[in-house]
Amino acid sequence: MQVAVARWGWMLFKLLVAGGVVWFLVSQGKLDLSIFLDGGIGADIVVVALICNFAMISLTSLRWQFLLASQKISLPFSWVHSITYLSMFFNLLIPGSVGGEALRLNYTFKSVPGRKSAVILTVFADRVIGLYGLFVLSLVGLLISLPTVMAVTPLKVAMVTITAIVVGGPLFAILLLLLLPRISWLRSYIYTPQDSRVWSIINSVVDVLRHFIRAKLRLLFTLLISISAHTIEVFALIWIAMRLDMMAITVEGFYVATPLAWMANIIPISPGGIGVGEVAFDQICHWLQPTQAAVAFSTIFFINRIFMMVASLPGFFVYIFYKQKNLVST
Repeated sequence: MQVAVARWGWMLFKLLVAGGVVWFLVSQGKLDLSIFLDGGIGADIVVVALICNFAMISLTSLRWQFLLASQKISLPFSWVHSITYLSMFFNLLIPGSVGGEALRLNYTFKSVPGRKSAVILTVFADRVIGLYGLFVLSLVGLLISLPTVMAVTPLKVAMVTITAIVVGGPLFAILLLLLLPRISWLRSYIYTPQDSRVWSIINSVVDVLRHFIRAKLRLLFTLLISISAHTIEVFALIWIAMRLDMMAITVEGFYVATPLAWMANIIPISPGGIGVGEVAFDQICHWLQPTQAAVAFSTIFFINRIFMMVASLPGFFVYIFYKQKNLVST
């Protein structure tokens, strides 16, 4: 009973946060909802934005399938594509306690019995590579916009932090992989059979990591897929801004603001990050403006969010009509 109350309470809190932030953005002139009422969103915006978001979801599906293949888990792309849509739908549109990743894991566990550790790590790796792709894309934008970035302290801090993550992350991982085999007691513990649950879990994780290490080129390819998917999303926002006459920052500025806003959007204090991403996008765009002007930048991000939600709607039909198939890894 207490758990249920806590879940509903947390969901209500997130809805209130989303509503409060959206109201604040509208009241401050940072989010212009009149564009929807006045028919300002033309067919050209609808078609291009939807194509971009469908393409992004398809590339995300392809990224996960490559990660599954790195663990020698063979599933049809149509199945992976469908479950990715299901995951997207629940992450973006359902404000409940069951997230899209939980459903993705549940369906994959049933389709690939006996490979739970591998499945969990592919989903985890999928999220990490997706986030790392955002960091890489943002760093490229920050470097191209260097003169503007150096004049704004928060952007300078962001550039230093992101550079440390983009460069330091892989170096740390490589160093860890080189050092771990040289730690004798740990090597002995991992490779010596022991009758314990902890040892079983560690051994399973190590075995999964070995597959990832052996598939270095495949992991690199998944990163390129991730960056491509994010680039398409940036283009969608640029297109929306151009058609609505809101190009108050440079094109490269969108490669700074969009990834950083999506990072902020991950903070789980509102359903799907509604309002949070808009606030971050608006603030970063104002920092990047060559001359300050009253532009409702949040509108651009919010409109693309709507199209992303629409693009994820096939996930609803997957949830309703999906029939579990006995797909076994090979």
